[in-house]
Amino acid sequence: MKTLFRVMAIAVLAVMAMALAACGGGSSGGSTGGSASSGPVTLEIGSKGEELAFDKTELTVAPGQTVTLRFKNNSAVQQHNWILIKGGDAEAAAIANAGLSAGPAANYLPADKSNILAETPLANGGETVEVTFTAPAAGSYLFICTVPGHYPLMQGKLIVK
Repeated sequence: MKTLFRVMAIAVLAVMAMALAACGGGSSGGSTGGSASSGPVTLEIGSKGEELAFDKTELTVAPGQTVTLRFKNNSAVQQHNWILIKGGDAEAAAIANAGLSAGPAANYLPADKSNILAETPLANGGETVEVTFTAPAAGSYLFICTVPGHYPLMQGKLIVK
């Protein structure tokens, strides 16, 4: 009976050790890439010089992950922002159109932000701005620049998986 108990105890300890080993070993936080992990992550994205485009069109995070997005405006003269949309093209177009009348004082964003999940401040040429937010549920989310005339050219996807 003692032998059976010892064998079972060793088996349970071995399974627990393997489970712990499988969960560990990764780096935590500070990532600047687009890979999803469970800890906080920093994503870096910028504009493509004077083009109306982001330098990355796809970013990836995990659901519920704390995300700090650092946006560098690589233009010398144009203003840009980074806006994460709740919804698709119709919501993005509505936000961009409403932002036109809101103007730069309102970051080219409408007063009703119910379809905006995260937003950076407006960045002048050469500036870096950031926003920290909690990643939404699994899915694909559109990000855009709402400076007049920049959407639909300046857009990409945040993949949450």
